[in-house]
Amino acid sequence: MLSLHLNEWPAKSGQSRKPGFTLIELLVVIAIIAILAGMLLPALSKAKGKATAVKCLNNMKQLTLAWIMYADDHEDKVVRNYLSDTRAWIGGNVAALPGATNVLDIRNGRLYPYNQSVDIYRCPSDILGFKLGSRQVIRVRSFSMSGRMGGDVACCDFVNPGVPFFLKTADIKDPSPTKAFVFVDENADSIDDGFFAVQAKVPNNGYWQNTPASRHGNSGNLSFADGHAESWRWIEPRTQKLKGVNNNTSKGDRDLERFRLATYVPPGVAAP
Repeated sequence: MLSLHLNEWPAKSGQSRKPGFTLIELLVVIAIIAILAGMLLPALSKAKGKATAVKCLNNMKQLTLAWIMYADDHEDKVVRNYLSDTRAWIGGNVAALPGATNVLDIRNGRLYPYNQSVDIYRCPSDILGFKLGSRQVIRVRSFSMSGRMGGDVACCDFVNPGVPFFLKTADIKDPSPTKAFVFVDENADSIDDGFFAVQAKVPNNGYWQNTPASRHGNSGNLSFADGHAESWRWIEPRTQKLKGVNNNTSKGDRDLERFRLATYVPPGVAAP
């Protein structure tokens, strides 16, 4: 009876027969490989996501160290946070082209001499780009600075009327340097100039003036005046869904409250 097994086919005269796979065995091997690939790909994707989150935190920490070194060189004065002005830590506006891709706004900023890498100004997961002719280009900056750090009364006192800006590191007391945020990874629909506004003097009525990014799952990255950076996991379900500026959420929003007390601790309120 004729066999259909490849490894049982008669060898030609003078040739030695070599064992091989049957068709069924080959299909089984392919199926096993497909199953293993299906199991590994989500794990690899998750590992890649964690790696970019760590890179984002590292970039933010490097930028904060530059911020600290600037103050060390300027009699404890922090770098200014003017709007779209190269006399500040950053110039320009990245909300639209051409500013979104203008690296000169970074290189002409006051922090650039302390770390001459344009890459530390952005999160590697910020890949929402702009159409430029036939090319897709990405934003050169993802991070903004707390408006309280080195802000300007002439432009921005309305955010927190009467609350003094931190103009020296010695001024940073309420909150303390370990709790006062400096840089934040800002939402792509919210970021424009380098000023991240949090209305901290008024009661927490659930109003986000600027909004943080959630590029690493249900969390956002921030750095602090003592030089460290950390990831904040959001408590409120809607925080991850925030888009753009001037968002109203629920009164007493716990994530907003955390930002509020990392900006300004009102008299009579216990510091976090």
